[in-house]
Amino acid sequence: MENQQRNFGTWQITSIIISSMIGVGILTIPRTSTILLQQAGWIGPISGALIAGVAVTAIVYLGNQFPGLTFVEFMPRIFGSVIGTLCICLFILYQFFNAGITARVFGEVVVTSVLPDTPLEVIIVTLLLLVLFLCCHEIEVVARVNELLIPFLLLPSLLIPLVSFMNADWYNLLPFHIESWTDVVKTGLDTYTLYTGYELLMVYFAFAIPGARLGVASITGMSFAFVVYMITVIAGITVFGYEELQRLIWPTLELVKVTQRTGWFLERFESAFLAIWVASVFTTIGNMFYATIFSLRQWFRKGIRFQRISAIVMMVPLFFFSLIPQNTVELYSYLKHLTTMGYMVTIFIPILLAITQFMRNQFNKGREVNNEKGGT
Repeated sequence: MENQQRNFGTWQITSIIISSMIGVGILTIPRTSTILLQQAGWIGPISGALIAGVAVTAIVYLGNQFPGLTFVEFMPRIFGSVIGTLCICLFILYQFFNAGITARVFGEVVVTSVLPDTPLEVIIVTLLLLVLFLCCHEIEVVARVNELLIPFLLLPSLLIPLVSFMNADWYNLLPFHIESWTDVVKTGLDTYTLYTGYELLMVYFAFAIPGARLGVASITGMSFAFVVYMITVIAGITVFGYEELQRLIWPTLELVKVTQRTGWFLERFESAFLAIWVASVFTTIGNMFYATIFSLRQWFRKGIRFQRISAIVMMVPLFFFSLIPQNTVELYSYLKHLTTMGYMVTIFIPILLAITQFMRNQFNKGREVNNEKGGT
């Protein structure tokens, strides 16, 4: 195995976390959170963040336990070669499918909102070619791209929902009542997917410099994503009401159009928003697909040339996979299946890894204590 250069600082890791979490899901979260909880939909981002937070804590623990190692290297050490290999395959497949579905959602939004006369295939190909170019470089380029684009993501993500409060009717949040805690849990399992992308830290933590604060980076990234999703949901409910949100395909984009009528100087403000959103989706898919390709490179113990060839080869099935759903309804059906797969990859496996490693450490400590007592 080639030596890995560890040159990611705390801020670069934070940038990767934020860019990976905030993507296409921000356009639909007001509707997703209010399907079951209605006017109490603002609880959705909270319950989703709590679920994701447990998995992130487990991943931070693993990152501290195995500094300089990715999940491809430490997973077989914890689970054994057979189970470890199966988990590695599952992780790689999940990231591949997730990148393809995300690219398709991106294409649908652009075609329906900005470029209706442009073929969907052209939109997706353009995005994937940019991702391919990113995957042909070493991993430090990924950190630099995320770090460069993060300022263009931070301000609009917070500013647009806040400005839309000018048209808010705060009575839409009333009454403060939760009819079923089961609905809270179900909504949490739906909204946690908006935070997915944190599982990529099992790859990128390996490149953190000694002394980088993995916990601080994770908390900062999670907190920013939580704040963005929270105010977006509240803005959606207060501006449209939960009934109207169920009729909107891209509720957040409609919030942008409402913001446009408050006196902004841009005639098509949603176009400016989507231009910034494109950068966010690019980093999200780029981080996913790069983690997929780099994991294969590590698994087969190859160099950058293998990574470039793999990226080119896998880009073809990725493109055709993104075109499989025939319409938006079928696309959301695929998303539901992917979410089910994601429970295993993003929640169950990281938590089980951390618990197994913790128990192993405790067992080893106990054995060392017994050996010391026996020696005396």
